Amino acid sequence: MRNTRAVLRSMVTPDGCLTAMDDGSINWRPRNGGLIRARIEVLSSVLLGLKGPTGHLDRIVVGDRMGGITILSIFDLSIIEKFTTRGSPILSLCSSSMSGESILAGCKNGQVFLVGANIPGRSIELFELEGPASALRVIGQNLHIQQGWERKIVDWKGKTVESLAVV
Repeated sequence: MRNTRAVLRSMVTPDGCLTAMDDGSINWRPRNGGLIRARIEVLSSVLLGLKGPTGHLDRIVVGDRMGGITILSIFDLSIIEKFTTRGSPILSLCSSSMSGESILAGCKNGQVFLVGANIPGRSIELFELEGPASALRVIGQNLHIQQGWERKIVDWKGKTVESLAVV
């Protein structure tokens, strides 16, 4: 019998290719080197790569289907940090600082969290949207949030600054 695993998420970078599989494994194939494999407890729902001081990928942030966020070292896929956001699947991730010390997480139930080792309680809910936050991005002092065909620009408390519908 053949082993048929499916790719749930993938990320191609100049440094290599990362895949999250349906058996919970995370595979990193660097451009120069062999396959590195690790396993996380819950299936991945979103991936984010973070650059280090050299400008190359050095950490991977994995959001999962149970509201967990795991930060892995790209060099050996060892766990650096783990955070939780109360159980709703993570749909989007975004670094909220240049250093990647804190991460914004958008959940399927509309909650938006800020997580990090320097955050009080390691995780704080910033606000809740009406509907899922399928993409997040920090631009200036505002958050740009994609919700289906609509893009919202909100402040850090969730107050709408601008709402744009894609036609």
